[in-house]
Amino acid sequence: MLCEECNKNQATVSITVTSGEDMNTRHLCPECMKKMELSLAHGDIQSFLSSILAVLSASKTEKHQPTCTGCGLTYSAFEQNGRLGCAQCYMDFSEQLKPLLQRIHGRTQHAGRVPASFANNPQKQIQKQCDELRQKMDEAVASENFEDAAKYRDELRALSEHEEANLP
Repeated sequence: MLCEECNKNQATVSITVTSGEDMNTRHLCPECMKKMELSLAHGDIQSFLSSILAVLSASKTEKHQPTCTGCGLTYSAFEQNGRLGCAQCYMDFSEQLKPLLQRIHGRTQHAGRVPASFANNPQKQIQKQCDELRQKMDEAVASENFEDAAKYRDELRALSEHEEANLP
């Protein structure tokens, strides 16, 4: 773990600050710990208190951040490194990611590509249309829109009959 003060050296010292019911731990390298001790020994209470207040303010902002239930990644950590930690991050950060994906990609749902073997195969295209019609029919039935459901059922039957007639 890197030192939380200089972000350069390996942290070997831990300082725990208790404020009310909150306990916050700060990890420091020996050099930063010596600087803190020297400032305290020379009566520079102001710099010592400012470093402690930095710990408290950082911990309060971290508590209110969304965190992934799968890997524990915070949204601010994602913003810093630009990478999500696991598949669960997409679910836990969905509200924050939607505007970001919309701005970058122009849409929020992955469309993907159609393989050439699929695009040139009429049977696979008909199967895809059938699957889409079944989904629309199921949604219409679920929303009790039976007229549209009947229309989708009829289209599905016609498509299936057309597919059966063209089989070798």
